[in-house]
Amino acid sequence: MRWYLHVDMDAFFASVEQAVSPELKGKPVIVGGKSGRGVVTSASYEARKYGVHSAMPGFQARRLCPQGIFLPNRRRLYSQYSKKVFAILEQYSPVVHAISIDEGIVDLTGTEKLLGSPLKTAERIIKQIKTELDLPASAGLSSSRVVAKIAATVAKPHGLVHVLPGSEESFLSPLAVSLVPGVGPKAQAELLVRGIRTIGDLLQRPELKKRFFDFDGGDDRRRVRDHSIGNETTLDKPLKHREEMEKVLWDLVEEVGKRLRRERLFARCLTVKIRYSDFKTITRSRTLKSPTCFDRQIFEVAGDLLRRNLSPDRAVRLLGVSASSLLSTGWQESLFDVDERRSLEKLYRGIDRLRDKYGDSAIGAATPRTRTR
Repeated sequence: MRWYLHVDMDAFFASVEQAVSPELKGKPVIVGGKSGRGVVTSASYEARKYGVHSAMPGFQARRLCPQGIFLPNRRRLYSQYSKKVFAILEQYSPVVHAISIDEGIVDLTGTEKLLGSPLKTAERIIKQIKTELDLPASAGLSSSRVVAKIAATVAKPHGLVHVLPGSEESFLSPLAVSLVPGVGPKAQAELLVRGIRTIGDLLQRPELKKRFFDFDGGDDRRRVRDHSIGNETTLDKPLKHREEMEKVLWDLVEEVGKRLRRERLFARCLTVKIRYSDFKTITRSRTLKSPTCFDRQIFEVAGDLLRRNLSPDRAVRLLGVSASSLLSTGWQESLFDVDERRSLEKLYRGIDRLRDKYGDSAIGAATPRTRTR
């Protein structure tokens, strides 16, 4: 029997701020949107009671929660805490997949003899994250990755949902179809036209189930490689100058590259996400000749996508980078490319070790402008 634990941190950025500054506990903490023109990137559950949520314009959050404590987005701090969370997860399994900065899948298959039942292990993990880092987390445990993901969402905040084998359909059926990973607003509208409102409705339509949702358990390693690894940030102050955007982009790229290398994966497709101040959002992707997990190569592609697709004189409020079509092996390359890849792997393993030991600032890189010329 395979067991997957999906760990999802609760209001991660806001929770980190409360952990760092205990005087903020119990108060409505809102990360981002301080200027009123930016957008909220995270809101504590105390702020959510007033209707504040991520991606909400700052002026609207301030109107809903005038007593809210607005804080700037501290990406490096959240990255440091993310690293600590994943270090805890890796104590329980050699197979941990980072989905995002605040979400991960722990493969608990075969750990019963060493750690006890998967449910008890899941409880220990949630408790350890709270005890050592003072951060709340929710989790879902299932024999299927996608069911575990949905269970973690249902468990929020600070809960744990265990879906027993054979009970997946009864658990999923009453839930809104919007909880299915990858089913966004457009897909929801399409399904609604077809009379699909719940996951149960979807499961009754084999042709749609195959397209939108496969919750079968078992050894679904192929699907792990189909997920994307990404990082995005909402800017406290909208940016108009490309040079400033490239600095933000480089920070995002470093995080994506680090997570790819942690999972020993290489990306064949890279995507850049740009959101303007009027909330118009565009995404642009490029398929690579050779997969990569190296910051410099990722940035060269992401930076080029940014330059080619920026609208002049329009302020940008969100930037994102994601890597998809993930591979561990199985592509053809020349002997020269193999040698170069091995050299880069050795270089970046050294960089990652230094940063893990001494912090992200232990070793730096050239400016984005220097790297792309």
